[in-house]
Amino acid sequence: MATVLVAWELGGGLGHLVPLLPLVRGLCERGHRVFAALKDLPRAGAVFDDAGVSFLQAPLRTGRVRNHIERPRTFAHILHNVGFSDSGELRTLAEAWRHLFDYVQPDLILFDHSPTALLAARTHHARRAVIGIPFACPPDAHPFPDLRPGLGDPCDLRRDEDLVLDRVNKVLASWHQPQLTRLSQLYHPVDETFLTTFQELDHYPTRKGSQYWGVWPLAGGQPPSWPKGKGKRLFAYLKSFPALPRLLALLNELRCPTLVYSEENDPRLRKRFQSATLRFANQRVDPSLVCAQCDLAILNGGHGTTASMLMAGKPILQLPIYLEQKLNAAATIRLGAGLSARIGRPEEIAVKLMALLCSEKHTEAARRFARRYADFDPKGQLGKALRRTEELVCRDVGTARESSVNTVVAASARIAAS
Repeated sequence: MATVLVAWELGGGLGHLVPLLPLVRGLCERGHRVFAALKDLPRAGAVFDDAGVSFLQAPLRTGRVRNHIERPRTFAHILHNVGFSDSGELRTLAEAWRHLFDYVQPDLILFDHSPTALLAARTHHARRAVIGIPFACPPDAHPFPDLRPGLGDPCDLRRDEDLVLDRVNKVLASWHQPQLTRLSQLYHPVDETFLTTFQELDHYPTRKGSQYWGVWPLAGGQPPSWPKGKGKRLFAYLKSFPALPRLLALLNELRCPTLVYSEENDPRLRKRFQSATLRFANQRVDPSLVCAQCDLAILNGGHGTTASMLMAGKPILQLPIYLEQKLNAAATIRLGAGLSARIGRPEEIAVKLMALLCSEKHTEAARRFARRYADFDPKGQLGKALRRTEELVCRDVGTARESSVNTVVAASARIAAS
């Protein structure tokens, strides 16, 4: 038995928790001790339920940095905005992660969008594996690729990245650790990188030499309950945005059987727009079933649902809110499997939705993607990831069990001494 710590620091919604569930559950079922230091504990409890995980609150920054970059163009800008804008503050957050590692004493740490935890782990003996969508697993490049090309001088991007690197190195120097020569070394090398996507959906299309693990089966959720209506079945998985009421009104006018799910679950929208042909789901719906049964998806550009819809051969209207979602929408368009509209332009949303409903070319493109990966086995790939994870933490079961027992005893002694 080994001790595994799952770290989740950045990002929102269920997009980080739900993909982790099958891997975490598999590790627990195989007898390993799993801790999860997570950003959003209330949602984590609902998702992981009885998986056997020990929960901890992830150290994280609250509020915006003073010199927030409004339109981040590189991963360095993203790091700047989440706490890497000040070396003193960064060290404090990283020290909190170090104390957490000392308490858990993991054999392996799985990092899901957790850059501060990755920095802190450079002082710890545990093996390290990065897991998640490509946006949160940047390539080993200097400088980081420009995610919004054409907006300005690329020399400024290199300068901004070097400033973040200098802050990171100040923290490492305070711990008497080796300096980084480029910021991407925060993520490289590690013992494994689980890119949970397909190459066509990589946010960094120029990435070289990486293994793509695909999308694992997304567990949980209630069966979709479709309302009555004629025409194509529409599934909308959306957060709140200014034009959402106009979109819901349009969906009612179309009178297609439409199922809407929102994590925010605004009762005012439900009261105003629920009808004989439009129904709001009370709980998260089963991803595999809803992907199989719908004809068209309307999304905010979330990666997991986008990939699952494409695997099912379903076209998508993307209404992205954040940068990562815009990149997912761009990938959908490159594939020809959908269209994208700006969330502040209801007329544009209506035009794009009607174009998808009245043409089969995007459906055919989505089906081509599905045929390309027809032999992909999500459960089999999950099994490979579980085996690879176990390879990282134990070369033989007996050694791992002895190490785990000694680790627990040592941690208990330190706690008692303190």
